[in-house]
Amino acid sequence: MLTSFSNDLSHANVVYGYKNYTELEIGNLNILFSVPHDGSLRPVEIPNRENDLNGNLKNDRNTRKFTKFIRNNLEILFSKKYGVRMIPFVLYNNLHRIKMDPNRDLENCCHNKNHDGFTAYHDYHSMIDLYFQKNFIFSNNFDQGLILDIHGNSHEEQWVELGYLLKKSDLENDILSNSFCTSINSIYSKSFLSLEEIIRGENVSLGSLIENKSTIKVVPSPGCKSPKEGSYYSGGFITERHGSFYDISKRLNTIQIELPLWMRTDKYIELSAKHIATAIFDFYQLHSLNSLKI
Repeated sequence: MLTSFSNDLSHANVVYGYKNYTELEIGNLNILFSVPHDGSLRPVEIPNRENDLNGNLKNDRNTRKFTKFIRNNLEILFSKKYGVRMIPFVLYNNLHRIKMDPNRDLENCCHNKNHDGFTAYHDYHSMIDLYFQKNFIFSNNFDQGLILDIHGNSHEEQWVELGYLLKKSDLENDILSNSFCTSINSIYSKSFLSLEEIIRGENVSLGSLIENKSTIKVVPSPGCKSPKEGSYYSGGFITERHGSFYDISKRLNTIQIELPLWMRTDKYIELSAKHIATAIFDFYQLHSLNSLKI
């Protein structure tokens, strides 16, 4: 059962799911961060998942902390721009990944569809559907919303991987076909830019904005258009389930952001999060994501 919240943003408004296994920080900005793999709870009532589609039952270390730094930096950037306090939504899975993984489908999210794990899974996705999409995006008549699904990996390439549900073979094309479906179809459908420009264009794609004024390597981006033979996650269940891959009328765009381990270390986490936040802010402005539906 989901709890209620007030509209007073002078302090954090938090919605908790069943047994506090899921947690949503309510915002007043049409950006939501999803943090599915940095929970610490290991209740005995939920059996351990014995296997995973990708063989990964470990947490994405420090992605919760990284996201909090991004959120705080975005609040500063938006407040300076608009003169009012603007805060993204942030959704956390508080269960360890070995208990429940919201980035998997119903058949693979938890062990034998355990009641508690299954309920937490439904809460996670329902919070996006109800509190973000229906009660905020639709109710406030926003033209679009942006969901950023935050992950971490230890790939040897040590690059940031942006997942739009484009396969490696798609990214091998010199120019992306405008017919390709992506998790940000809603942005593309309302843009004068080509899909190539939105995904890999200089100074307009998120990859380019992250690479600018840094030594961070990003795929896909103008500097690295394709992972080629390198490791790359193109986007998971959350990106597919909540974005506009199938239906632009949902008005939601999702991007999976895979952070290399070095960016999440104590030495670099604050500076890296500030840089990512600036790139997200610029992407939001460039693609007019603050527009209302006419």
